[in-house]
Amino acid sequence: MKILVVEDDTMLRRGLCDLLTTAGYEVYAAKNGADALSLGKSESFDLVLLDLMLPRVDGLTVCRKLRRVKPTLSILMLTARGLEEDKILGLDEGADDYMTKPFSTDELLARIRAFERRTKMIPSDPEV
Repeated sequence: MKILVVEDDTMLRRGLCDLLTTAGYEVYAAKNGADALSLGKSESFDLVLLDLMLPRVDGLTVCRKLRRVKPTLSILMLTARGLEEDKILGLDEGADDYMTKPFSTDELLARIRAFERRTKMIPSDPEV
């Protein structure tokens, strides 16, 4: 699974990349919204972990623009903005899931595995 981590905080971005690489994922990183849009449009990712409060282009705009050009791309917002209206706005703008910081790395990995299960081509079992 190929994941794009979009996070402006250097330490958190590196930590997420290390965590995901150790878990066996192919990981790319962007430190601002403009870089995220450039990478997201030019590369083929299975999942984007997207912060909302980003320099240059905010996360909601990134989400909306990526969703427009890649409608099946999975997007998980990972942000400090935890009010109900923030979550609703993020999901309405195109995110598939929303987690607030601070977060459990175990829960994050479980959510990523759930995305992975939904996107894998699994042969159907005729007896199910």
